Amino acid sequence: MNISRISRLALALAFGVTLSACSSTPPDQQPSEQVAPGTTSRPILSADEAKNFTPAHYFASMDPNAAPWSPSPIRLPAQPDFVVGPAGTQGVTHTSIQAAVDAAITKHSASRQYIAVMPGEYEGTVYVPAAPGSITIYGTGEKAIDVKIGLAIDSEIDSNTWRHLVNPAGKYMPGKPAWYMYDNCQRKRSATVGMMCSAVFWSQNNGLQLQNLTIQNTLGDSVDAGTHQAVALRNDGDRVQLNNVNILGRQNTFFVTNSGIQNAMQNNRLTRTQVTNSYIEGDVDIVSGRGAVVFDNTDFRVVNSRTQQEGYVFAPATLSNLYYGFLAVNSRFTAAGDGVAQLGRSLDVDAMTNGQVVIRDSVINEGFNMAKPWADAAVSKRPYAGNTGAADDKGNVQRNLNDASFNRMWEYNNRGLGSKVVAEPKA
Repeated sequence: MNISRISRLALALAFGVTLSACSSTPPDQQPSEQVAPGTTSRPILSADEAKNFTPAHYFASMDPNAAPWSPSPIRLPAQPDFVVGPAGTQGVTHTSIQAAVDAAITKHSASRQYIAVMPGEYEGTVYVPAAPGSITIYGTGEKAIDVKIGLAIDSEIDSNTWRHLVNPAGKYMPGKPAWYMYDNCQRKRSATVGMMCSAVFWSQNNGLQLQNLTIQNTLGDSVDAGTHQAVALRNDGDRVQLNNVNILGRQNTFFVTNSGIQNAMQNNRLTRTQVTNSYIEGDVDIVSGRGAVVFDNTDFRVVNSRTQQEGYVFAPATLSNLYYGFLAVNSRFTAAGDGVAQLGRSLDVDAMTNGQVVIRDSVINEGFNMAKPWADAAVSKRPYAGNTGAADDKGNVQRNLNDASFNRMWEYNNRGLGSKVVAEPKA
């Protein structure tokens, strides 16, 4: 995959050229035409309803006795604890990111450990275990593309092939901090390793911070158009922050959950993640999983060159009794093609799932399906149905946003050609 093609400058130019033929006013300066309640195919929140969908609500704890999470901007030290770069370079402590992570974990420190990564391409996986302290990994280059962490891992490969690919030269061994993570996957007896073990970067570290780097599963278009999940980043940790990070892949590019997706309620545990100023690319279920994630000023790009017939940005597996899943604000959604892509679908991993997502104050280009921006659920094939509710005598919308009879996928105040609400045909 050529990372240079996803520079924000190129994206902005492509986006502007696409829309300039229709309007001399940039799409991010045009007023929104979305009006509540919308349609059953494209429900729109009212201003009062939208007040419920802010980062603070998504970052609240499931434990009523715990304080909510209020993330502060990532702050870097004058001197990191570890430096990753070429051997022999002044100040370098490790030549691989995994070795630096292992060293940080084995310190058994409750203090945050900082790992600086010099510009370069770092082929291979990175596993960040749970630990008493949190870890910050950041690139020292001028741009996120200066530090590239990548590998081509297909969910459909067999376990033996996976072991040789992921663990060359004993990278993961008994006694090393991340062994339990590797062992969890290599002990699988199924025919394939599956989606969960296809991640290039996998973290279970609470408080993990990533900044100014690129994480990519480079499987790309090297396989057929079938189901080949290839995760770039899998996050199982809570209170995680990503800033200025490129996450590149195809199917399930960014998977946010916890180790027991079938039992997310265990120990009142729900992964909360903040993503800012970043770029995420893929084709099917680009962002998926059972977690609460807020995306702010993030670019989402659907690249459906492998799968021409479908493309979905979000695939939340939110539990039905939880109100908040994915939130995108002040972001941009771009898709190539003629209205094939959709904004998302629920990932129905069990009967307790009703995926929740809100896209608000964002720009959506014309590559998305305006008539049906939300798709039927994955796995269960549950048909998409949006709740339009009813208006009272003052025109206020009356509806239960968590009515289990409907999907919980909403928009508010979005702009761009792809944000238009198409009137539904009369019966």
